[in-house]
Amino acid sequence: MTVGSYAGGLWKIRVELPDDYPYSSPSVIFVNKIYHPNVDQVSGIICVDVLNRTWSPMFDLVNVFETFLPRLLLYPNAADDPLNTEAAALILNDKETYEKKVKGTYSKYCIYCYQNISIKVVIIYTT
Repeated sequence: MTVGSYAGGLWKIRVELPDDYPYSSPSVIFVNKIYHPNVDQVSGIICVDVLNRTWSPMFDLVNVFETFLPRLLLYPNAADDPLNTEAAALILNDKETYEKKVKGTYSKYCIYCYQNISIKVVIIYTT
């Protein structure tokens, strides 16, 4: 991403497909830490409701990587059932401190920090 709080970061993502995929949405998990109201700080799991609300069997994993994840990072949803309540409170009440925490976690845990690039997707298949 070239804009927003998470601009220039590269995170490792794990995607788990349910047995009834594509009728149910995949689980998307950040492997390395990210400070975000819709991501659990310990497990890295993205709030299921955030993905399920918009999921359709017509979507595929390309939609997850090209649309859903960039939108999640650009427009965090702090108001509806956040998994990281501290991040949600900060984004709503103290944006400056939120940005500092994002950048602190970002610089410590993102795989690599790029400058002036669009979002990069690295897909690693495991069996």
